[in-house]
Amino acid sequence: MIGGKHNQKHASLTLVIVLAFIAVYSGCSTGENRVAQSNPKDAPQQQLTRFSTSHAEGGILKWKLVGHSAISHLGITSVDNPVVKIFQDGKLAVTVTGKQGELTQANQNVKIFEDVIAISQDGKMFTDELHWLNDQEKLYAPNESRIERGDSVMFGHQATGDPDLRVVQMKQVRAKLYPKDEKIDETNL
Repeated sequence: MIGGKHNQKHASLTLVIVLAFIAVYSGCSTGENRVAQSNPKDAPQQQLTRFSTSHAEGGILKWKLVGHSAISHLGITSVDNPVVKIFQDGKLAVTVTGKQGELTQANQNVKIFEDVIAISQDGKMFTDELHWLNDQEKLYAPNESRIERGDSVMFGHQATGDPDLRVVQMKQVRAKLYPKDEKIDETNL
C-alpha cells in the first residue's frame, strides 16, 4: 500500500507539473507572437498634445504650426487640426487651416489635408490638400482648388502660388472675374 500511495502522489505531482508547463508554454508562446507582431519601428517616437513648432531661417520666421495633438514617427509629424501661419519677409502672408497635417522634418515642408482653407489679404483658397514647399517658398495644391477674391471666383487644378495668394498659376481654369476684384498686370500676359 505504501508503494501505491506513493505512485498516486507521483502521478498527481507529474500531472501538476505537466499542466504548469503547458500553462507557462502557452503564455510564453502568446507573448512571443505579440512581440513578433509589434515592430518597434511602428511605434510613435513622440506623442504630444497642444503641439506647436516654428521654422526660421537666418533669424527670420518662415512659418509657425499649431495643432491640438501630434504624433512624431520616422521624421514625419502628423498633426490634428493644424493651423499654419506662413510669413513672407517676416510678415504674415497666409493662414492655412485643415483637419489633418504633416510636417516633414528633413525639408520643413508642411502638408494640410481635409477642408483646407488658406486666407490672405488678397483672397481665400479652398481645397482638400495644400502643401507648403519650404525651399521654394510656394504653396501647391495638387487637386481642384477654388480661389475667391471679393465676388470673383476661380477654379483650377495643380495650383502653385505665392504664400500671399497674389500670384497663383493653375491648370484647367474656370473663372468668373469682376474687374473690381482683380488687379491685372497686362504687361505680364
